[in-house]
Amino acid sequence: MHTLATGLQWACLIVGFAVLGAALVSSVRMKLSGASFGNVVEHIENRWFGTGSVLLALLVGTLAMTGAGRLSGHEVGLDEAALIVFPLALVAAFVVRRLTERHGHAAVARASGLVVVPAVLGAVMAAAG
Repeated sequence: MHTLATGLQWACLIVGFAVLGAALVSSVRMKLSGASFGNVVEHIENRWFGTGSVLLALLVGTLAMTGAGRLSGHEVGLDEAALIVFPLALVAAFVVRRLTERHGHAAVARASGLVVVPAVLGAVMAAAG
């Protein structure tokens, strides 16, 4: 179980920073082409991930991780849980944004991608220690 949790943490960390890097490159390219700062921020919100989505996934994952940690006996502080879950929240918000653009089913994708998945992964990461 510990190996699974460690693998999930590293996968979310790598993919999360890849998404952040791609969003940064896209934003810099827009800014260099003459776009205003407001247009760049709007582009990030519409194309990459919304801040509300990231915050929701971060809060749910952090609460699930601290709750599961207390139930399993592995105490996890809020600051540690938030640092571990943050890349997961970025990935979840990015995936939900892409799924709702292409396939519709916005309510189902948001509920599962921003609430269920971060909660389950946060609980698995905490329970593994």
